[in-house]
Amino acid sequence: MESLRVEGTTVKQVSVSYLFGTFLKIGCVSFGGYMSLVSLVQKIMVEKDETLDNQVIIDSIAIASLIPGPLAVNIVANIGYHLKGKTGALISMLAVLMPACLLMLLLAWSYFNYAYRFDWSAVMYYVVAVVSALILSTGLNLYKKEVSRNYIKGLLCVLAVMVMIFINSYTLTIGLILFGALAGVFAGRHNVKWHGIKKIGSFRLNPFNSAVIALLAINETIFITNTYKLYNSPILKLVTVFSGISLTLFGGGYVMIPIMQSLFVNNLHWLTNQEFVDAIAFSQATPGPILVSATFIGYKLGGLIGAVLATVAMFTPSAILMIFVSKVFKKNKEHSLVKDMIGGVKIVVIGLIIASALRILILQPFSVGLVIAALVALVLNFKYKVSPVYLIISSIFLGVIRQYLI
Repeated sequence: MESLRVEGTTVKQVSVSYLFGTFLKIGCVSFGGYMSLVSLVQKIMVEKDETLDNQVIIDSIAIASLIPGPLAVNIVANIGYHLKGKTGALISMLAVLMPACLLMLLLAWSYFNYAYRFDWSAVMYYVVAVVSALILSTGLNLYKKEVSRNYIKGLLCVLAVMVMIFINSYTLTIGLILFGALAGVFAGRHNVKWHGIKKIGSFRLNPFNSAVIALLAINETIFITNTYKLYNSPILKLVTVFSGISLTLFGGGYVMIPIMQSLFVNNLHWLTNQEFVDAIAFSQATPGPILVSATFIGYKLGGLIGAVLATVAMFTPSAILMIFVSKVFKKNKEHSLVKDMIGGVKIVVIGLIIASALRILILQPFSVGLVIAALVALVLNFKYKVSPVYLIISSIFLGVIRQYLI
């Protein structure tokens, strides 16, 4: 691989096949939400393969947190776009979603044909501990690199950690990110000549991009106004609804669960309440975002074609928006004011990563086994750089032993 300089760090150029293979591997073991995926990307692509810079991950988290859509997939789309353009974004999304969607498709087929149900909680018993340890390891590595002994940055990071542990909400997350941006501007004010500050550049859309944005806007208008109910085609209705959800979703899949339940169960009557609950349970058992429940719902409504269309409609619109916003961000990234804002946001994001790991552990019923598993995984990954893939697979294996052999 050739090398180039990005954000002061030498990283290797990558191929599309590398993106597909890497994100497919990550997609197979990214249990535990988008922060778990972020930790896997950081461990594999930044530390091991040296094909990505930490700053790209931090920028992706910041942008994804401010726009609608599933955070994990939007982050992956932005990383893929950063490395290999539109093709990279598409391939990266496809690869990271493939394991979870295929598993969900299998579960949906079994469920609706054989009423198959399986309790994954026992087998996944140790996964939650290992996932929290991996996220914490990522946060500590970033803290060591970006904060170090800067006491002002350290105070801002600790503030973000404490606030998110005790008061966890999407609105508060956005508030912290904006606060970090303002703190960065205030801290860097001596580096900016305010009377001569250059104008922040805009992003000019070509005819094709303009048409895509217009199409998404029309679809969103149809969704919000419930005009889609006039459609005779169930497939067109399915695509419109899931595309609308994609651009309405702020704060992650858990925020949308009650809204989706009201829509699919009470309003559209596409699912029974039990089917919806089972769809959410199955999605939590897959190594992917909770919104792969779209695959389950789409399968019930239209078989394999319905599953594919529902999945594409759920994840693609917000990823397109992510890329457009990223272009504007990238164009202005070297602007002095934007750089100061990024500097503050970066510290808050590191705090959010650490808080996410601690919350996962705190919310679990206390167990000596879980604590030991978390500590061992933290030491193996943080100090000895053991691959997170091996650690997660090992935790699943331990869960199988605990459930069936002990």
